[in-house]
Parts: sequence; structure tokens; C-alpha cells
Amino acid sequence: MLNLLENAAKYTPPGSPIDVSARVLGANMVVEVADRGEGIPAGQEERIFDKFVRVGGARQGGFGLGLAICRAIAVAHGGTCVAQNRPQGGAVFRVTLPLGEDTRTSDATVRQGATT
Repeated sequence: MLNLLENAAKYTPPGSPIDVSARVLGANMVVEVADRGEGIPAGQEERIFDKFVRVGGARQGGFGLGLAICRAIAVAHGGTCVAQNRPQGGAVFRVTLPLGEDTRTSDATVRQGATT
């Protein structure tokens, strides 16, 4: 998740919000990170997950490994990591992970501003 958040911060104009959400959908946890940056160049939505790939001019630092790592971790846990452009500008990255049996029956709640 840290890679997705850092990526969003890197490509979002200063002062622009980054939306982070999480929800249970069926037997999965879905986490989304949505930014208001330039978005993903058309046709590059899958390519950005390849190792050492940086698109869109890649003015920001980095080696092009962050998104490849995010996807590899999600897949290793039986999930997915995908990206798409937002209609209103920017991109949204969605990580879907299967919940374990004990997690699905949890009564845990998340409160805004809660700390652990």
C-alpha cells in the first residue's frame, strides 16, 4: 500500500486530495487509491505494472519498480492490482485481496481518524 500511496503523492499536484477507500466486497477486501494527477497514458494501463517501466514523461524519480512490486504482492496473496483513469482526471489503483475465513466473520470496525 505504501508504494501506491507514494506513487499517488508523486504524481498529484501539490494541495490536491488523494482518496483512499477500503470495503469488503463478497469474499474480498478492495482497497482503492485515487489521485488527481495526469492519469495514465491511453493503452498503458497494463504496461505500468511491468518492471522498470515509467510512462508519461516520468519526470518524477524512481526506478519503475513500485507498481510491479504492488502487483506481485497482491498476486502472491491470491489477489489483483489494476489501474484505470478516472473520468474526472487522475488515476485509480485498485487492490483486491481474498479474505480469510476468520476475517470475514470479524466485527472489527474502522473509524475515521482512528489510530492503532
